[in-house]
Amino acid sequence: MKRILVATDGSAGADRAVEYAARTAKDYGAELLIVNVIGGYGLPDKLFLAFTQAQQTWLKDLLTSLSGEILTKAREHARSFGVATIELESRTGDVAQAVIEIGQEKAVDLIVVGKRGAGALTQLLLGSVSEKLVSLAPLPVTVIP
Repeated sequence: MKRILVATDGSAGADRAVEYAARTAKDYGAELLIVNVIGGYGLPDKLFLAFTQAQQTWLKDLLTSLSGEILTKAREHARSFGVATIELESRTGDVAQAVIEIGQEKAVDLIVVGKRGAGALTQLLLGSVSEKLVSLAPLPVTVIP
């Protein structure tokens, strides 16, 4: 195993996934790719489009900043387990699809994700990201409770 991708949204479940992925990367001497996808915050497209251009820009900047904070926190958590190489990536869009695309682009050997994330309402309406990844990903997926 050479590269492990872990998706995080900053939730407690995602923190457990980061810990598992970091320990596994350390054990295998693998690189760790920590990913956050902006789009998993449960904001419907129709609502977003109702905002003015200035409000949309402000919201995008806010979400980008939040993504950076989530990734930085996850990197520090992973470093505490002694992972040598950590890469961070932030994307926008459908969370499961973006994680799959990144996994394929970066030739990862394993995707790690928490069972439950921060978007409880979105999970009720659309299903969880972990369920979608297990169903759709052409790569091995480990779901951490």
